[in-house]
Amino acid sequence: MPWRETAAERERARAEQLVTLATPQGTLFGIYTPPAPDAPRAPHAVVLFTRPRSHRDRMWVEAARRLANQGFAAFRFDYHGTGDSEGVTAFLNPNTPYRDDADAVLSMLRTRFGHERFLVVGSCFDARTALSTFVSNGAAVDGMVFFAAPVMELDTLVKAHADQKDWRHLLRALGNPENWRTLGDPERWRYMATVLGRVARGGGKGGTRNDTPLADSFVEHFRALVASRGRVLFVYGDADAEYVSFKVALETVFPRLAPADRARFEVEVWPGDVHGFLNVPVQRRALERTLAWLAPFHPQASASDAGRS
Repeated sequence: MPWRETAAERERARAEQLVTLATPQGTLFGIYTPPAPDAPRAPHAVVLFTRPRSHRDRMWVEAARRLANQGFAAFRFDYHGTGDSEGVTAFLNPNTPYRDDADAVLSMLRTRFGHERFLVVGSCFDARTALSTFVSNGAAVDGMVFFAAPVMELDTLVKAHADQKDWRHLLRALGNPENWRTLGDPERWRYMATVLGRVARGGGKGGTRNDTPLADSFVEHFRALVASRGRVLFVYGDADAEYVSFKVALETVFPRLAPADRARFEVEVWPGDVHGFLNVPVQRRALERTLAWLAPFHPQASASDAGRS
């Protein structure tokens, strides 16, 4: 069993508040986990950008409650068209992140709960949505944990995926209900057809080159990040198709950063797959690394989780 809830975490669960907020796409549903009353209050609220697909074994539920025990407020929510939120479900293209949802959440946390400083966490599409917060809220977002997100245009990303997938991977994908829910979306059909075609032909020839252009939306949001002075932890697996595209940024964009800006960005490459958090060891490592990296933003917090015994 990947997670056994402690008494302190059960106490945080009882204190959680169900939150709804109206957006043009429909009403969003989320859960606000307030800081533990006996913990020194952290200066930041942590927004956990998650989807059902990235919410493996309740890892972000555990994250929210452990953060609360350290004195952070935490918020997790369903994007429009997913989970309990209203709206239309579509193929989640990482290059069109749900920036409006993200901005609405940060605005709500300001007006309803009085938070002014934020830390954001996400994986894949969620990481790209977290990154988009720097466009409108860069002065208020001080840190981000960014797991295994693609940074290429969709067509190039699909080719990179196909070059690293085989039939066994595709059969597992067919067993994922979320993939079937979005089959009415033309983008999903185009993605599946391209991947199947390239796998049937034996994959690509050499992968993504370092002269392949980055996605326009990634470039726009990354520029906002650089201007914000926020710190970032980028984490990829060396077997992730998404790492193929991220290496282009490492080779072409990062070297051009000013030394002070480059020092704000940490990059970790773990062995194997990180994207999707597909097994318990990766889930545990991702969770513990997230909590450890966020901890210095709250100097008064204990070095270990409050109540984690």
